[in-house]
Amino acid sequence: MCAGTEDWELLASLGFTDVVVSNLDEAFAPLVPDGRWSYQNAQSLSFEDRSFDWVFVSEGLHHCRSPHRALVEMYRVCRKGIVALEARDSALMRLAVRVGMADAYELAAVADQGFRTGGLDNTSVPNHVYRWTEAEVVKTLRSYDPTGEPQIEFRYGLRLPTAEATGHRRRLAGQMAKPALAALCTVFKRQSNQLAVIARRPADLYPWLRRVEGQVEFNPDYRG
Repeated sequence: MCAGTEDWELLASLGFTDVVVSNLDEAFAPLVPDGRWSYQNAQSLSFEDRSFDWVFVSEGLHHCRSPHRALVEMYRVCRKGIVALEARDSALMRLAVRVGMADAYELAAVADQGFRTGGLDNTSVPNHVYRWTEAEVVKTLRSYDPTGEPQIEFRYGLRLPTAEATGHRRRLAGQMAKPALAALCTVFKRQSNQLAVIARRPADLYPWLRRVEGQVEFNPDYRG
């Protein structure tokens, strides 16, 4: 979802062959071989439930008007699970925004696209950079599918500004602070500015539920 040629090339290099690349930018269509591109709004995918084994997104949810809706759409169309790489909220990131070393709105992405696309829903309006916490991910998926406990893993990374549009001062400051930030984020992983979410569908129903003729319903024999 929200994918470009880099996403396609990465998955292809890892041996994935049965892949559909989707986004809102028709300019990508001729760049993806074998008709593998699909015009899709991440917040309202046209695919049936459980259409794909895995669904991936890399730094795309925060471009959506409703990042949470896009996350549950990923979950809806997966059979096994989802992988999402997004920005993480933290005290360190809030401080970076306050002192002007990080943006609350993604002006740089729009500038990189010639001020035509790259913002909210791929328009020229800079999107708010929605940064996630682990609790938000868990609560969102539990709310969407209350039939069983999702199996969720979190991993962390540090990414410093490199794009020209972020400005020379920021890039220089980021490089100077990199050793200290890397050490800090090694010890305090949750201060990292990147969050990877690996969420697998529940292995079992909650004990207060049962499946009858393919439908999930309350289990009257449950004694909590």
